[in-house]
Amino acid sequence: MKYLSVLFVLTIMLATISCDSLDNIDTDPDPLITPEIADSQTYDLVTPIYGMQVSIDSGVDRNTQDVLDILDRRAAQFLDCQFIEGSQLGFEDSMLDNGTIIPPLSDLRVFVVPNRYRCDVPGVSVCNGTYFGGVDIVTVAEGGFPGCEVFLPWKHELGHRYGMDANHTNQSDFQSCIGASSCDIGDVIGFD
Repeated sequence: MKYLSVLFVLTIMLATISCDSLDNIDTDPDPLITPEIADSQTYDLVTPIYGMQVSIDSGVDRNTQDVLDILDRRAAQFLDCQFIEGSQLGFEDSMLDNGTIIPPLSDLRVFVVPNRYRCDVPGVSVCNGTYFGGVDIVTVAEGGFPGCEVFLPWKHELGHRYGMDANHTNQSDFQSCIGASSCDIGDVIGFD
């Protein structure tokens, strides 16, 4: 009964948090991250399921295993939602409609940084996430409040890797799978 009341209180608290307002915190973004800067990181961590190569900046608050688990879990969610082949697609080469071959997720490198950062993207000067296709690296900001908007752009950047245009002209083909601003209780208390 004691655990049930704790779970009930936690659920009420999560339901009243407005994650949308947390994205607009007035803080200076971190310095510019370019493909060269992302490429120069040491990718010495590996996610347990897909084997993605990960570098985590020392300013990231979450513990390493949580970061690795979140990246894998959200990648599986994206693939299960977007493709008939589902999460299995992350283990193999896949061909896009335009003939481009996407290597397995084990070839992807992920640079995790603590905050939004300056970026050189047309029409944007501050980013939460960026896919650098030429070097197959996603840079993603932890950002937000623990459990709300943690790694929010991760699925969006996977969308770019799997065929969403850089100018977002075909974003509607991915919209239901790249996520919306929300709190994921699995990210707050650690279950899937």
